[in-house]
Amino acid sequence: MSSEPKIELLSDLPSEDGAQATFHAVLEGIRKARQSIEIHMFVWRNDDIGNEVGRAVLEAAERGVKVKIIKDLGAFMYERIEMNRKSFFNKTISMKQSLIYKLLAFTFPDTYCEDDYDDELGMQIIKHPMVTMEWVNHTHSKYYIFDEEVMLTGSINLEDRHRGYFDYMIRIEGKAAIERLRQRQCLSVPFDSRRSIDFSLNVIKGSKKTFEIKPEFLRLIGEARDSIVIEMAYIGDPDISDQLVKAAKRGVKVTMLFSREANIGNDINYKSMHELCRRAPIQAYLTPKMIHSKLMLVDDETVFMGSANFSVFSMQKAEELNLLIRSYPEVVSEIRETLAARKATSEKVENADVFSHYNHFIATLQQLHQKLNSWFN
Repeated sequence: MSSEPKIELLSDLPSEDGAQATFHAVLEGIRKARQSIEIHMFVWRNDDIGNEVGRAVLEAAERGVKVKIIKDLGAFMYERIEMNRKSFFNKTISMKQSLIYKLLAFTFPDTYCEDDYDDELGMQIIKHPMVTMEWVNHTHSKYYIFDEEVMLTGSINLEDRHRGYFDYMIRIEGKAAIERLRQRQCLSVPFDSRRSIDFSLNVIKGSKKTFEIKPEFLRLIGEARDSIVIEMAYIGDPDISDQLVKAAKRGVKVTMLFSREANIGNDINYKSMHELCRRAPIQAYLTPKMIHSKLMLVDDETVFMGSANFSVFSMQKAEELNLLIRSYPEVVSEIRETLAARKATSEKVENADVFSHYNHFIATLQQLHQKLNSWFN
C-alpha cells in the first residue's frame, strides 16, 4: 500500500456534528497551503461556515497563495430560496431566473432564517489579484485541492446546516492521486474499475458530454453478489431503480437508509421509494437526520461515493465526481461502522405504504424540474 495514496474518511462519528471533521480539514488545508488552492463548490452559502472559509481563503490570497474558485451558477436557486436566501458570492440574476425561483420556491420547505451577513467579503475575494473566479453551470461536484498534494472530495456543501446531516467526505493525500484526477478531468485516460481508487466523472464540455457515473452504478449493482447498502440523498432515476429491483429479486440483500424528511425533493423521493419497495424486497430505514450522502457499499468491500445522487439530474444532466474505493479495508470498515451506527438510530420500514403519503402534483413538478434543468438555469 506504500505506493497507493493515503485516504481518510471524514464522517460524523463519534461527533453529533455531521460536518465537523470536513470543515476542520477544509480550514486546515487552506491555512497550510503554500502555493495553490482550488475549490470547486456547488452551494457556498453566506452563513457562519461560508464566511469562516471565506476569511481563510482571503488570508491565503493575502500571503501569496494562488486561489482558483469554480462556483456553480445553478446553485443560486438553493442559496436564494432556502435559509437566509443569500449567496456568499453574489451575482446579478436575470428577471427570468428570479421569476423561476419564485415559482419553484413553493415546492421547497420554508427554512427562512434572518441574519446580518452581506456580500462584502465575497466581493473582496473575487476582486483579489491572487484569486481566479470561474462561473460554471450544472456542476454538482464538491472538492478542494491544496498544493496539488491533498484533496478533499465528497458531498458536503459549504453551509451550516450540513452540521445536522448524515454525510461524508474523503481526504486523499498524494501527488500521484491528484495527477490521476487531472488526467481523468481532461479524459486523457479511461476510468479503471480495477484500481484500488479511481475517479469516475460526468463531464460536460460544450456539446461533448461524458456520463460515466450512472453506468458504473448500474455495473456495481448488477454484479453485486450478496449485499448492497445505500445512503442516498435524492433518488428517482428509473434505470437505477430497475437495476436495484433486479438485484433484490435475484437474492441480493438491498438496504437503503432514507431521510424521513429531505431538505428538498421530498415528494419525488417518497414516490420513488414507494415504487421501489412495492416492486422488490428492499429493506428501508427512515433516518432521524437528513441524509445528504451519496454512497453505495457493495458486498462489504467496494465503495462508490461522491457528489452524484440517484436522481435524474445527477445521472443525466450534471457534472459530478465520484470515487470508487477498493483495497482500503480500514476505510471500508469505517464506512460499514458508520452505516451500522446510523441504521441503529433509524426506524425500519415494515410496509411500503409508509412512503405513500406524498403530494403527487409536487412530485411530478420536482421530477420535471430535474429533466428540464438546463432551461431553469
